[in-house]
Parts: sequence; C-alpha cells; structure tokens
Amino acid sequence: MERGETLEHVARAHGCDVELVKRVNRVDTVLLKAGTVVTVPDCTLRTRARTRELVDDDERARLALEVIDGKARPRAAARTVHERIGGRLDGGGQSVGQPWNGRLLGGKAFPDGDGYWLRRPDKAFGAAHVVENVRRAIVEVRKTYSDVHTLAIGDLSAEHGGQLGRHASHQSGLDVDIGFYFTHKPDGYPESFVGANGDLDLEATWALIEAFANTANQSGGVQVIFLDHDVQARLYRWAKSDGISADKLQTILQYPRSADSQAGLVRHWPSHTDHIHVRFKAQ
Repeated sequence: MERGETLEHVARAHGCDVELVKRVNRVDTVLLKAGTVVTVPDCTLRTRARTRELVDDDERARLALEVIDGKARPRAAARTVHERIGGRLDGGGQSVGQPWNGRLLGGKAFPDGDGYWLRRPDKAFGAAHVVENVRRAIVEVRKTYSDVHTLAIGDLSAEHGGQLGRHASHQSGLDVDIGFYFTHKPDGYPESFVGANGDLDLEATWALIEAFANTANQSGGVQVIFLDHDVQARLYRWAKSDGISADKLQTILQYPRSADSQAGLVRHWPSHTDHIHVRFKAQ
C-alpha cells in the first residue's frame, strides 16, 4: 500500500467490498502501514449495490414471489419480463413463459465440476446465464474459504422445462435449489439436503448468498432468494456481529422485518430450512 492509502481505496480500485478485503487479510481496520502487502480477491462479481431495495411496486419482484413450490397462484393477467420480450437468453437457451408455467428451449446441462455435487443431473438444466452465475458464485466462495466442503446442487429444470416433480416452479430454467455449507459435513450430504443444524457454516453460507446478491443489478442476475425466516435470523446475527453494514443487511435479508414483509432480496418461504431457492431474471 502507498503512503496515505487505506484499505478502502484498495477495495474500491478493484471493485471489492471493503469488509471482504478486510476479512481476506484478517484485519479489522482500513488503516494499514505504508508498504503493507494486501491480498485482493477476485471481485468481478462483487460490484456492491448498497442501497438497492426490491420495492413494492416493482412488478418483477412481485411476480417472483407469486408462485414457488405450489404454495400460491399467479395473477392471470400478469406476465413476466422475459415472456414479454420473447425470452431470449444470450449465450444459449430460451426461457419461455413463467417459472411456474413455462418451458426451456435449448437449455444448458449443469456440468460436473469441482466444489459441488449434482443431486439429480437429469433435473439440472437451466438457462446458460443461470448455470454460469451459480458456478461463479461457488468459485467466489471457494477462493475465500478454500476449506469448504462440496456443495449440494438440487433441481434446476428438466431438459425441456415444464412440470418438474412436485415443484410448481422450476419450469423455465431460471430456478435452482442449493444446499448449505456446514462446519462439519453432515452424513448423507451432499447427496441429500440437510437442515440448518448447529453445524451450519454461517460465514460461508452468508458468502454464498452475498455472491448471488451481488448480481442483482445485472442483466440476468438474481431476482429473489427464498429461505426460511429463522435461518435468515441466524445469518443476520452472525453478519451483524461480523461488522456487515446495516445497509447491506437491509438490502439482502428480509429479517429482522416480518416473514410477510415485501423487503429484502432474501424472502421467507415455508419448507426452506435445508436449502436456498435462487431465482434469476431472464436475460
């Protein structure tokens, strides 16, 4: 670092969040001695949207909350943005219709790779940008936390979309279910999802959610994430104690607002105590 330069200057120059850079360098201050060698992580997906809110009159945010796993029905007159524009996806694939009433044309098979396990490869087809965004988020976490275990990847969509088992959504290649990180890998994981027990790795799981949240202002980025309200509470308390800013917490998590609140990128949904459900925007 140059004389007069702070860790905040370094973070901004590389498009990083200062809290992440502090964590990687194991320091609790932005004021370091001149000449200190600083490690800067790959922050290509870490352009921070500190004041972004999913406001109540945003049609896409409302539509994203309409249907998940058969718990609600969409308004018949409403159409998603990707339906109105024809659903073209740069880089391959076409998402047609809605996540709860659609199909997938030319979808991309989620490839095998390091750091994750596909629970059901025949149900792991998605829009190309969805597959790549998920893989990048996993790479980001593993760059910072090299000792994390293999992550469980659940269902995306069938090869041609449409109804997928008991899901009401997951029909157009824009949804993906993802397990948690644990401090001690549970028996049976990642072959099966495991609930957020006492071994939940709050730091690594927060990093994964944050990596997804950083795409929210991008074309084809995350639209909404579904997660149990009580699990959100645990993440909130950890993140707050770790110095994550109030603005960032408010932007990402619904908690400590009520489980019915229409605020935050992460929203409560029943039966999501053992995984997160990430829904992406069409590209």
